[in-house]
Amino acid sequence: MAKTRIFISHSCKDAEIADGVPFEAEQDPRLRRLKYVRILRDELVRLLSDTHEVLLDRALLDPGDSWPIKLLRWLGDCDGAVLLLSEDAIKSKWVLQEATVLTWRRRLREDFKLIPALLGGLQFDALEAEGFGPLQVNEIQAAKIEGETEMTRAEALALAAMIAKGFSQLAAANEQNDMQLWLEHVAAILSGIEDEKILGRACKPLHISADDWAHYPDRALTVAHYMLRADLRQNREALEAIKGGIIAHSREAFVSLANMLMPLWVDPSAAAALAEPPQKEHWQAYAINTDNSALAADYAQRAWCSPAWWGSRFIEFNEHIGEGQAEEAVAALRESLALLFDQDPLSQDPVDKEVLRIVLEAHPFFVALGDDLAASQTALRELLHALAQDDLLRAVTFIQLAGDNFARALPQDDSVMFRIRPQLNDQQVTQARANKILLAKLSTT
Repeated sequence: MAKTRIFISHSCKDAEIADGVPFEAEQDPRLRRLKYVRILRDELVRLLSDTHEVLLDRALLDPGDSWPIKLLRWLGDCDGAVLLLSEDAIKSKWVLQEATVLTWRRRLREDFKLIPALLGGLQFDALEAEGFGPLQVNEIQAAKIEGETEMTRAEALALAAMIAKGFSQLAAANEQNDMQLWLEHVAAILSGIEDEKILGRACKPLHISADDWAHYPDRALTVAHYMLRADLRQNREALEAIKGGIIAHSREAFVSLANMLMPLWVDPSAAAALAEPPQKEHWQAYAINTDNSALAADYAQRAWCSPAWWGSRFIEFNEHIGEGQAEEAVAALRESLALLFDQDPLSQDPVDKEVLRIVLEAHPFFVALGDDLAASQTALRELLHALAQDDLLRAVTFIQLAGDNFARALPQDDSVMFRIRPQLNDQQVTQARANKILLAKLSTT
């Protein structure tokens, strides 16, 4: 029986603390904190290794380095993960990127176990300040020392035991999630390139090192992993470099791959918030600071990795309503959804209603609330309340097109509306639109 694979995300500082000073004798607060984390990490590895396959990289990554393919695969294949978050670790861009992928995977796979460990008295507001806010780590049950931390060896060992216990019931995954399916689909298309030299042309735009290229024999999957984390410009340049090899095999496959890459301009830390299953526990609407529904659709596709079921799972609803008209708007939206799936919008037959519910809950469905929708914030608040109370529409994820700087969004303290962060800026939109045009032209010539 295969062991479950547990990834440990940490900031490797072993070189800094290889000074021979025992932990108990360390007087420097920062070095003591680093040694505390090392004790906890090594004990966690010891406790988990008998029953799990522990994925831990001890190599130091410097600014400007590229992620090695080993890390990319670990992040994509692990069954669970620990985020060791300390005052030092949260300043590492590598830890932030690992946290982005892991929180994203947790949303895509229901049984994915992620345990954030807040070390040395770290608080959630410190995570917010270092860019972890969009990941909503504060919504996940964290392992930490309650009250004042003493930073002792006994405390580190006890916390490691607490974390290890959290994985005691974790089983290896048999099901595939949308991220894994995306990687496999892209790899299958790339495998059609018969000349490996042509596939190798993707290395430069995707920043694949010679070591990584040689590390695994299934190089199409290596390229797929790098494509998933690359931006749209890098992916477009890679596709330009290998276009001939794919088209020689199948033009249809090339067009399919180009379409799968289109949403990859979106920051995954922002998109991941939308990876909510239809049977979500708490109804939540989202606001994005744009008036462009196509950009909002890219966020939804990025969240779910351009899934095979995408099809007609996104519509814009822009029927202008005033105060006191929320119920009429909800009825109009229900009619639009019925027509979309070839159902009678006026039917009162319970069977017809159940059919529509099953269709909506089969996969995530998104409705963009257009820029002309609500006459006032009061009208918007009334509409959102009515949507949240509707049994059928609770399965739908709503994205308000809130304009520049969230001009039409409800105040931030309104708990039903979550603002997608980091917010878009003009440069991102310009680059996204330009690269999407270039990629679309590439797939039609």
